[in-house]
Amino acid sequence: MKIDIIWGLGKAEEFLRSVAKSRPVREAEKRLFEHRAREAKRRFEQQARDIGRRLGRAVTVTGASGAGVLGYSLAVAPIGTAGLVAAGAATAAAAVAALRWPGRRKEEETPEAPLATLPLRTEDYLLKQRALLPGRAHPALDAIHESLAELARHIGELHSDAPLAGEARRLTEQHLPRLIEAFLALPRAARTPEICARLAASLATVADELERLTAEIGRDRMMSFETQERFIHSRYKERGW
Repeated sequence: MKIDIIWGLGKAEEFLRSVAKSRPVREAEKRLFEHRAREAKRRFEQQARDIGRRLGRAVTVTGASGAGVLGYSLAVAPIGTAGLVAAGAATAAAAVAALRWPGRRKEEETPEAPLATLPLRTEDYLLKQRALLPGRAHPALDAIHESLAELARHIGELHSDAPLAGEARRLTEQHLPRLIEAFLALPRAARTPEICARLAASLATVADELERLTAEIGRDRMMSFETQERFIHSRYKERGW
């Protein structure tokens, strides 16, 4: 009877964890929402600029065509009705072509670097998989979200070919998804409490590794801070200024 009660309490706790959103999850959802809003705004502004360029070209073509027809009529000979119809048709065709001609979007697009959005992509993946994973793994998932939030503040400083960038990609795009997918591939009967605990421990290891990567990335900044600190100390404090 006691074992049944403990088992039931464990299942109830797991259900509550799966339903209730933790603070790291709410913050991750907020970050993803804000990112998507920025991307939507960027795409809208890009489309507006492109439409403006196309309209400008159409107006220029139409004006140039009209000026050409008027100049020909004044300098050479009046254009009859048939000529005006032909000129109008040519002008309309040129204006349509100017509207349809693609702009310089490829030159002007400035999407965020893939490396800078790596933490967000990983958070999006984890949020989609969360409901499929056991409740006892959720605290480790929360720790990963918190580590990714901190990593996002610093990973943009790395060159895309930097060794730490490669480590971050392998961990978040290969090793972490493979771990989760391997667990989800198990039959439900095989997902024993022991296996779920091992999954949670592995996810906690991922969170620790993300923290280590963040610390490595921030090491250069720490060295810069320490250099400036020593300068201030020697320049002012030791001289009594």
